[in-house]
Amino acid sequence: MPRRSKKPHSFRAGDCPAETQTKQTAPDSPVKGGPNPVNAGGACSVSPTSDSIMPASDGPDVPVPESLPAPIAELPPAPVAIPLSTWRPACGVAVTGLSHSRKGLPCQDAVAWRSEGRPILALSDGAGSAAVSERGATALVSGVSRFLVSLEDVLSPWLDDPAEQAPEQTMRWVRRLLVHARGILDDLARSERRDVRDLRATLLVAVVGSVRTFWWQVGDGAIAVRYGDALHALGDASKAKGEFANQTCFVDAANLSEVQFGLLPTAKVSGIALMSDGGAERLVASNGSRVAARIGEWFDAAASERLTPDKIVLAFHDPAMWERTSLDDRSIVLAARTGSENFRVAGYDKAPLEIDTRGHEQQIATDHSF
Repeated sequence: MPRRSKKPHSFRAGDCPAETQTKQTAPDSPVKGGPNPVNAGGACSVSPTSDSIMPASDGPDVPVPESLPAPIAELPPAPVAIPLSTWRPACGVAVTGLSHSRKGLPCQDAVAWRSEGRPILALSDGAGSAAVSERGATALVSGVSRFLVSLEDVLSPWLDDPAEQAPEQTMRWVRRLLVHARGILDDLARSERRDVRDLRATLLVAVVGSVRTFWWQVGDGAIAVRYGDALHALGDASKAKGEFANQTCFVDAANLSEVQFGLLPTAKVSGIALMSDGGAERLVASNGSRVAARIGEWFDAAASERLTPDKIVLAFHDPAMWERTSLDDRSIVLAARTGSENFRVAGYDKAPLEIDTRGHEQQIATDHSF
């Protein structure tokens, strides 16, 4: 299927749904993918440097490995349960981009999170040319978050029980989230007597368990984790964006093959962050091969409860964060836990485990050099 276009002047992709939709950006914006806001001193007590954010450069990214190791059969034996109480309150914010501010447009990003009990994070980025995509984005993050909270009795065995058959449950949840997210937009469109394409948006979700952490993504944006001692971007950036620049897919027309998702052993995860494509422009390399040190600094600050939305906003407004970017809306929501140094567990010192859309677990190659 043809892929829906996200921004003006985009190329047509070859294998996503037919209809096109543009997302507003600055006319001279660079190729998307890097990071977002820079930290403003107070958030992590580090002033912006070239090491804490991605460089404002159109130069080539570090190449992504071309092949993956052979699939493995299951998660490492005897998974370790990490108390959910070690996770500190989540923190998130959505900031209107300069391109939208100059045109008098609202912020079309939305974030939601739950910190009590099980950490749940959600982020959505509305399509720029959709009439009221900000409403769709807000409805998605609030509706999906409540949906997950309401099914705690189903989430708990899947993510907290070492004996649970994770792959089977994972595929059920991948489908369940897609059906529910599309239903949220359909219901909102019906109630407002609109075409659902007026509300279209991307969606990123993360749910933390004591044994497993689940992530799910439709459309562009970035999900970064601190896995062991290294920062990693999850998923395939090229799949999220399509075959050409400025392309993405949206929840309202997505099918199962367009959902990226995976499981990670929580014992090795000490921080997880969801970012819109604008938020990631100066924090994640465009091909997902590197994650800026600023994310690690924010994880540290969140784990010690020193990170606040105001500090992220100040970081996002730093001039270095806007230099040679699309000037798009910027959003991020993240959570981190304490005591990660106490969970260096034998059998988990491997690259992150992900489950692809066929339900097979595999070990992914990652870049540890950045």
